[in-house]
Parts: sequence; C-alpha cells; structure tokens
Amino acid sequence: MRSTTAMDGEQPGRFRNVATSGMAFTAAGQAIKLAVHVAAIMALSRLLGPSEFGVFAMVSPLLALAAIIRDAGLTSAVLQRQSISDAELTGLFWISIGWGGALAALLVAVAPLIARFYGEPRLVALVAASSVIVLAGSLSLPQMALLNRALRFGTLAAIDAGSLALGYVLGGAVALATDSYWALWVVNCTTAFAIVAASWCASGWRPGRPRSLQGLGDMLRVGRSVTLASLFDFLLRSVDNVLIGRFRGGFELGLYDRSYRIVLLPLIFVCAPLDRLVLPALVRMRDDPQRYRKVYRLALQAPLLAIMPAMVTIMAVPRPVCLVLLGQEWIAAAPMLAWLALAGALQLITSSLASLLISQGRAAELSVLNGLGLVLACTAFVAGLPFGAHGVAAAYAISEVIRSPLAVWRATRSGPITAVDVGRTVFPFLLSAVSAFAAVSWIGDHVPGPPALPIALSVAVSYAITGTSLLFTATGRECLKEAATIMADIAASSKGTRGYGWLRRRLAPLS
Repeated sequence: MRSTTAMDGEQPGRFRNVATSGMAFTAAGQAIKLAVHVAAIMALSRLLGPSEFGVFAMVSPLLALAAIIRDAGLTSAVLQRQSISDAELTGLFWISIGWGGALAALLVAVAPLIARFYGEPRLVALVAASSVIVLAGSLSLPQMALLNRALRFGTLAAIDAGSLALGYVLGGAVALATDSYWALWVVNCTTAFAIVAASWCASGWRPGRPRSLQGLGDMLRVGRSVTLASLFDFLLRSVDNVLIGRFRGGFELGLYDRSYRIVLLPLIFVCAPLDRLVLPALVRMRDDPQRYRKVYRLALQAPLLAIMPAMVTIMAVPRPVCLVLLGQEWIAAAPMLAWLALAGALQLITSSLASLLISQGRAAELSVLNGLGLVLACTAFVAGLPFGAHGVAAAYAISEVIRSPLAVWRATRSGPITAVDVGRTVFPFLLSAVSAFAAVSWIGDHVPGPPALPIALSVAVSYAITGTSLLFTATGRECLKEAATIMADIAASSKGTRGYGWLRRRLAPLS
C-alpha cells in the first residue's frame, strides 16, 4: 500500500474500470453471504430456541454500541478525504486500538451490572467474553477502510463472505454439540478474527509507531459528526431490544430479534454494500450536479427493485415465511415479521440519505436527522411495549410511515437532489407494492400445500407485478432499462470484458 492514497491522483480510466468490475464482485459476494445467512438462520433456529437467541440478543446492542464508538466515524472520514498520508493512517489506527482496548475493558467491568439490569445471571460471562470481539474490530477497521478506499471490492466481498461462512460453520458445530447461546458468540468471535487475519493479509499496509495526532483534526471532526449520527441510528435500532428484554423477557426478545434480523438481511446485503460503491462515486461527482443526480437516483432505485417485492411477500404471507425460515417453534413471530417488513420497506427509501449527506459534507445534518428519528421511534416503542413485542413491532412500523417522508424532506432541502426527485423515483415502486400486496395476500389465502409453495409463488408474482407496473411510468421504464444494462455490465465485468457500464458512463467527465 502506498504511503499516501489519493482520489484525485488516481487515473480516471482505472477508477471507472474498477468500479464497474467491483459491481460484479460485490454482487457475487453479497449473494454468497445472503445464502450463508439464510442457511444459518434455518439451521440455528432449529438447533436453538427463542430463549437462547434472546440471551444473546441482550448482548447485541452492547456490541453494536461498542463498534460505533470504536469506529468513531473514521471509516467514513477515510473515504471522504481526497487524499490521506501514511502518518494520518497510523494515527487513526492507534486511535482505533486505544478506543477498542478501553471499550473491551469497560465491557468486562460492567458485565455484572448488565446481568442485573436484565435479571439474567448468564450475561456476566457472555458480556465479558464479548469484549474480545470489540478488540478484534479495532484491528481490522483501518485495513478494511483502505481496501474500500482502493476500490478493491472483490477482496472485500471475499473477506466478508469467507469470514461469515467460517463463523457459521464453527458456531453451528457448537450449537449442535451444546444447544447453548454460546454458539452465537462463537459465530461472532470467529467472524471478527477471520476478518482481522484476511484484511491484514490483503491490504499490505502496516502501521508505524504511535506519533503525534497533528493534522487529524479535520478527519476527527468528520468522524465525530458521523459517530453522533451513528449513535442515533444505533439507539433507533436497539432501544426496542433493550425494552423488550428488560420488561418482557428473553423468549419474546428472541422472537422479536429473529424477526427483525430476517427483515434486516436484505438491507444489510444490498444497501450496505451499495454504499461502498455509491459514496466514493458521489464524492467524486459532487461538482457535477447532473451526474450526481443520476447516480443517486440509481442508488435509490436499486434496493427498491431488488428488495421491495420480497418485503411485500413477507408482509402479505408472514406465517409461511416464518415456518420455512424458523420452524414451527417460532410461529408466534409471524405478526412481527409482517409489521417489521413494512418498516424495512420504508427504510429502503431512506437508507441512501446518509451517503447523500456525507458526500455533500453535511454530516452534522445527518446527526440531526437521526436524532429526530430516534425521538419518534422511542415514543413508538414505549407506546407499543404494554402490548408486548407484537405491539412494539406495530408501533415501530407506524413511526416509520411518519418518519420516512420527513427524513427525505429534510435531507433534500439543499443540494442537487430535491424531494421531487425522490418522489418521482419512488412513486412507481409504491404503486407496484400495493398491487403486489393484494395479489400475494390472495395467494396466501387460497393456495394450499406446504409453506414453501405459496412463498415461491408469492415471490414470483410479486416480482412480476413490480416489473410490469414499472413499465407504465417513464421513471419505471428508465429503471428497468438501467437494471438490464447493469446486469449486462456485471456479466461482462465478471468475464473481464471492458464494456462501458453504468458507472463508467456517469463518470465520463472524470476522463
């Protein structure tokens, strides 16, 4: 790895080629990860019951919070900078290690308090043991950020998929042998250390000795704003788990957590990796409003086209989905799946707002936006809690109906993207979702047979209706045309072909 990495010093042609081929690697890697996750959900849910998942779900918010504080927004800061020196990278590395070590020690110290809060003595050992997962994340953070910055999407996809598969294999073996929640700890711990080993081998960069932090002020300020926004987002995604675990117990939390993670899978495996491609592209094109709008519109359309039909299927036939993915023991989670799928569908619209604001240097506004969302969600959680986990899921979905249009409006008050742009892009998908929901609901009520049959038929019908509905609007037709072009480019890139892809066309001014 060079001592200094720069964006504006790169060859434009190389960026376009790597970005296009990176789509193929990212798509392949995410497809493998999704398959691994689905297989693991089906297997582990039949080896471990809701109560075991509930115990580990009590620890999950702590790990997520520690990861945010440990990261301190430095990954986004590394990506947002036009250039970065070896000395700056070294400083960021040691900051990450310091934060990680301090947080790991803090987890060990507060483990008895966490166990007392939940009334679950088993958490003392589990929380203390989870401190090593936090420390492992510090070791891999700068390496993964550099790989992302260098647009090494194939390497990132291999690391992500390989480490996850290894974690689930070892965790599955422990679950089979022990029937214990410790299997879930093994999954997370193995995955974290596998990422450390692979990222250090792949990046080639090695930190020097700790030096002065001079010159890191701008990056730390960006990181601070991103961290604050991430903390709000964390609270938004964790307060519900904490409330359910504290007041309703591990069984209901296990049901809620599995339902939430099923709905979250598409967001993780489509939206998160898409940001790896979109954020660097938007940063490079922030001085070209026309092409900036085109790439952002595609970043909005891609997850809607890929995921919205699946979310509609979960909303319309949650019971068969629950039986196939989790098993009969988890059937009480079906209503939660439906409500959480509605919330997930709406989050497809707002998931790209973070890249939009960060690329425009508006990270502070992202903090405000997430803070407002947190207040609304917490109000919903408290209102729904007396009705159990089902009530929390329903209240959360209703809060997302309110939050989503407000978030879009606030994020688009300035910059090249307007609320009208977002509305025109989203409207065809909302229209198709209503039609697909009606059709899939009919299938669920009238098609007999094993649960897999109505699911397969519902998914096919949902995607068919979505594609057909998009043909009736100009924006929808453009989306389908772009999707076909992207698929052709991904196929060409995976074969080493040098055709002009969607991102190449939009980055043409960089030549």
